[in-house]
Amino acid sequence: MKVVRLRGRGGVRRGLRYGSVGSMVALGVGLHAQAAHAQLIQQLFPSDVPGYSTDLTGSVVTHQMMGQQSDGIGMGSWLLRPSASENVGYNTNTLGIPGSGSPAVQTSANVSASSRWRRHALGASVGMDDHRYPTQSIASYTNWHGSIGGSLNLGHDTLSAAFSHYQYHLSATNLGVYGVVYPVPYQVNDGRLSYTKVFGRFSLIPAFDYQDFSFGTAPGPISIDYDSISHKVETGSLTSRYEFSRGDALVAVLRGSAAQFDQAVQASTNNYADGAGFVGVDFRRGQVWQYRLLVGGETRSFKNGYSPSVSTPTFEANVAWMPRRIDTVTLTAARHISDPETPFARNQVITDVRLQWDHELRHNVFVRAYGEFGESSSQSGQQAQGSAVASLEGSRLQKQIHFGGTVFWNIDRHVRASLTYNYVNNATSGGNVNYLDIPGRLSTFTSNTVLLGFSISG
Repeated sequence: MKVVRLRGRGGVRRGLRYGSVGSMVALGVGLHAQAAHAQLIQQLFPSDVPGYSTDLTGSVVTHQMMGQQSDGIGMGSWLLRPSASENVGYNTNTLGIPGSGSPAVQTSANVSASSRWRRHALGASVGMDDHRYPTQSIASYTNWHGSIGGSLNLGHDTLSAAFSHYQYHLSATNLGVYGVVYPVPYQVNDGRLSYTKVFGRFSLIPAFDYQDFSFGTAPGPISIDYDSISHKVETGSLTSRYEFSRGDALVAVLRGSAAQFDQAVQASTNNYADGAGFVGVDFRRGQVWQYRLLVGGETRSFKNGYSPSVSTPTFEANVAWMPRRIDTVTLTAARHISDPETPFARNQVITDVRLQWDHELRHNVFVRAYGEFGESSSQSGQQAQGSAVASLEGSRLQKQIHFGGTVFWNIDRHVRASLTYNYVNNATSGGNVNYLDIPGRLSTFTSNTVLLGFSISG
């Protein structure tokens, strides 16, 4: 099992550094469902690039749809997998404010290449994701990414390295995002290195990760520069596993991080050192039950000496129940400390719980239904506006409820159709939630999205 980030911030949350059943249940094979948490980088990492690969244990939908997908395009010792999708529908609330409903057109394309060598591995992936809202054009945006990674088989040991570049956007309707109305561009450079040392049933996995976040300016009549939260993070971790039977193991994780914010004002308040530890079990051999349970704690102290430290219990729970070959029920839950995603909040404690049911209705028709609850508890932050600094007092609590479902139809091995419905309810309290007098910006909003989609894979 490779060491991975479950969470990164704003697109990238830092949290428990271990793969999850839930993260792969939402594979990039047309199984998209809007989640309560923000656009996490871990969800965006390509699963077929060495160094970013996560565990593929998952639902009946994942297994069956991957089994029915095309074999890719063989090119000697390389395998090429191109894919593209088009989704059209309607979103009743694109910006989290009244009157921002619009037809929606979502276009994505991706191509990956992976080696088919016997021992070592090398892979790369590049893709784009475009969101158009014809009657709310200011809400439209385009994301893209590129990743490369590889692993060396050193007998019983494995050395992995990977690098990714992302150009993405913060959304006003994401959990943990405050003060955002129009999409905020940001880019991330992520580099990671890990080494798996095996001693029989016992293994040690030291890893190092470097991330550089750079935020831009949101468009619109109220232009806000988010560069103040641009920062760099270095993280080292050590994961140990003891397998008492094949696929079943005891797990312990130690992790330390340090962050440096680019701007002097933010650096004086937000530069921090973070430590966390987790212990638990990872049972993957069962035919009916598979689960990973990790519990621990995380603490964050600030280098300025006067900001209070933040400590909280943390956990990850991933439980998959497969009573029949055609059904899977998956529970995922996590709690961790997150970096601020806007200048309006800092030191968010994120809690997220998701229950999902996957069912094979027919050989080529699959159904997915889910419900999810997310909560973000954060301290107030500061935002610079010209020469003035506006202080936002008090703590802030944000809660989101999501539910919805998707029907997938594998027309053949290359073409797939889907019909998706998602509902979101957001409520924010405390800390002057109608900040900056943004017109129409409310603490509570709901959103309904219906999409009809088609995807093609090579």
